[in-house]
Amino acid sequence: MKILTFLILCFASVALADDFKAIDGKEYKNVTVSRVEPDCIVLMSSSGISRVYFTELPKEVQERFHYDATQAAAYSAEQAAGQAAFLTQQEELRRRLAEERNRYWTGQEPLKNQGAKLPVPAAVVAGPGQQVEVISHGAQVDISKHLALGNVTVVDFYADWCGPCKSLSPHLEQMARSDPEIALRKIDIVNWKTAVAQQYHVGPIPQVNIYNRTGRLIGTVVGADAEEVKRYVAQAKTGS
Repeated sequence: MKILTFLILCFASVALADDFKAIDGKEYKNVTVSRVEPDCIVLMSSSGISRVYFTELPKEVQERFHYDATQAAAYSAEQAAGQAAFLTQQEELRRRLAEERNRYWTGQEPLKNQGAKLPVPAAVVAGPGQQVEVISHGAQVDISKHLALGNVTVVDFYADWCGPCKSLSPHLEQMARSDPEIALRKIDIVNWKTAVAQQYHVGPIPQVNIYNRTGRLIGTVVGADAEEVKRYVAQAKTGS
């Protein structure tokens, strides 16, 4: 109830547009506070979405949004517990399906849960170009195992609730569909507390990594800048 009251009070403080400066000097200009959580604020701009924790912001900003360290710690613990429970449930369902498939292929019994679905990486054929793959939905993943060596690999960190991510995605998919030398791998961070987001220290999204034909990271584009992605892709093709 305290957390709910906190969120209701903070929504009243959300401005249409604002500037913020973190303690380390990093600036967020002309951004909208799209969501306030007990431990952070979520900032949206034309180029992407950033999650900024109150501990990174000056005291006057903390006071403006009614930051309370005790409530923030409780909220963070609650979110972490929920994420851990989700991953445990996901792993258990994977294990059960794997056992059933194993019994099916060894002739012990028919496959019962053919309709069961997991929030696991899915693949979509992208026309004449390379395959577009979602290689993670919040879980840790080794990007190096999904690189299309010999071609250029574009890795897109996104979330379904991210507006700029949705505007950039069609451009990336069109690149993969039209160019057989480009492979697109997508990573759904789900939120900034998931294992994959922490594994790769994901900040503002969308974030796009571009790897050359040998698997070397050529550049990273933060924000919905399709032209900048194209410039890095052209660079990656030449091997420079």
